[in-house]
This record gives sequence, C-alpha cells and structure tokens, in this order.
Amino acid sequence: MDDRQENTLSMFQVVSQTMQTNQGVWSGVPDVVSAVGAFDTEVAVIEGLAAEQQQSSTGVSRDKKDLRAATADSAMIVVGALKALAARTGNDDLAAQIDFTRSSFINGRDTQAATNGDVVQTHGTTNAAALASSGITAPTLTALRGAIDAYRDIISRPREVIVTTSAVTEQLDAAFARAIAILTNQLDNLIELFRVSNRPFYDQYQAARQTVDTGGPTPPSPPTPPGP
Repeated sequence: MDDRQENTLSMFQVVSQTMQTNQGVWSGVPDVVSAVGAFDTEVAVIEGLAAEQQQSSTGVSRDKKDLRAATADSAMIVVGALKALAARTGNDDLAAQIDFTRSSFINGRDTQAATNGDVVQTHGTTNAAALASSGITAPTLTALRGAIDAYRDIISRPREVIVTTSAVTEQLDAAFARAIAILTNQLDNLIELFRVSNRPFYDQYQAARQTVDTGGPTPPSPPTPPGP
C-alpha cells in the first residue's frame, strides 16, 4: 500500500471501531446494520490483501538473502580446500581462478554469486580426488550444487513477485473504492439519524471519519457537519 492508502485504512479502522463501540445505538436500524456489515467486510479484505502484498515482496527478499548466504557458506568450504591445494601444488592458475572471499558471494550483483558458485563447483569436481584429503567429499559438492541451484531459482522470482503484487494492488484499489463508497453513500448519510438523538455518537463518527496524514497525501476529508 502507498501512504495514501495507509492513511485511509487507518481511518477505516477507527470508523469500524467507533461503530462497534456504539453498536447499541444503531443496531435497531436495519440499513445501518447492513452498511456496517458490508463496510467491515471490505476492511477485512483490505487488511488481508495488504498482508499478502507485504509478504510477497519481503518474503522473497528474505529468502534471497538467506539462500545467498547459504551459497557463500557452501562455496567457501570448497574454496578453502582449493586454495590449500593450489598452494601445496604450486598451481598459480588454480589459485587465481578460485581467488574468492565470502564477500565475493555476499556483495555485488545477484547473479554473480551464482556464477562464482559455478566456478567453485567446477574446480571442486575437477579436483575431487585431490580434495578428499582436505575433507571435501561428494556430499560436500552436492550440497554446494544444491545451494547454487536454490539461490539461482530465487533470483529469478522478482518478475513473479511483480506480477503477483500488481494483481493484489488492483484488488486493493477495488476494495478501497468499495469501502469508500459505503461510507460516503450510506453511512455518512445514515449517521444523520443520530445528529439530534445521540449527538455524542454522531460527533465520534465525524471525528473518526477524519483521515490522519501519517506520511503521505490523503484523500479529501468529509466536510465538517454544520452545527445544530
């Protein structure tokens, strides 16, 4: 959600709470009961979609970070053994090709970490027999391959997230429009029933309908009702 929607949802939640707190005042008016039920349904829809939208983006970011770290951890086990092998055998070419540090995987472009992992995997497999004495086994190399593949899979997902987020955004916009319509076309009008009969509730509702700016532009607030 953007700032405007955050502000509007906060207003919705205050209105909903105000209506629930004063349920005894309006529960005998069927049209108000119907409008409040419809409004609360839309607010629940908005809250669910907002959570889904947030989870879509943050979930992939968190998973990508974790899988990148796992790739780095698995790769550096093999890198350490390869560096030791290169030093023992005087293989300067090998040393140059696997001159990686953990930051080589953690920092830089997303795809570079996977590419670096592929290089380590290739040299580890090529030198598997010589690396056995350093504790590098077939399962070690298999684990590295699995970490690289899992990471490469997650970095291909941002496009999927964009598509999902776009669909959720459209649904959010529609739900906000429906909720605003219920307020402006129904509840804002029906509340006039209580201007005289229950002025405290009427005033609470009008106060609840004011959108508070918490960091961005807000839609126009309803006009201030005239005095008695």
